[in-house]
Amino acid sequence: MAQEHNLKVKEQNGATYLQLPLFRTKKHAFCTRTGEKGVLDILGVPQGRLLTLRQVHGADVLVFDGDTRILTHPLPYDAVITNKKRVALGISTADCLPILMIDKSKKIIAAVHAGWRGLWRGIIERTVGEMIKTFESSPADIVAGIGPGIGPCCYEVGTDVTSLFQDSYKDAHQFIQKREGRQYLDLSRAAQLELTTVGIPPENIETIPLCTACREDLFFSYRRDKKAGRQLSFIML
Repeated sequence: MAQEHNLKVKEQNGATYLQLPLFRTKKHAFCTRTGEKGVLDILGVPQGRLLTLRQVHGADVLVFDGDTRILTHPLPYDAVITNKKRVALGISTADCLPILMIDKSKKIIAAVHAGWRGLWRGIIERTVGEMIKTFESSPADIVAGIGPGIGPCCYEVGTDVTSLFQDSYKDAHQFIQKREGRQYLDLSRAAQLELTTVGIPPENIETIPLCTACREDLFFSYRRDKKAGRQLSFIML
């Protein structure tokens, strides 16, 4: 089982952000609704070196090879991998999961946007597969951090969604909850199962068990607010 409740909450210069001990030697942050720009400055991300994606809830993975045009013209992907230094890989979320990964042996980082569509379409499996294919990573060397997303306390879904998972995953019962005739999805648990299925050891996975819909003080939530606010999560070599 992944490790939980290990997060560090930091407040500097009016910015609140979260970090995970497994990534303690790497610059990373799961930002909140306050001070995104401040966190980038605090952690020393060079100006103009944040790579974000035009997230489309798919399962396509970008390998960033240093083409700086991508830094100003986001491409339609939902995960990105690189071995380039001083480039922060960023994911913006408002209920979906931000997942950060690092292969400390090969010195590779990845950032993944994982909502239910991306998880069902295999975004985690394809990201790890690309790390193996392009950089010869071993899943045993990969460390993964799952950031804040909407929790099963709040994420009610219809039978159309649960049926897709039940038809594709034998362990779907582990992340689909039923209460009072309604069904709820545990995105974080689904992501943990997928990470271990592709070979990442459970002790290499940490989660931030905070619900974006519940914690209005910290996070934007599309399900709660029906607005387009997003919080940034990023990692940099």
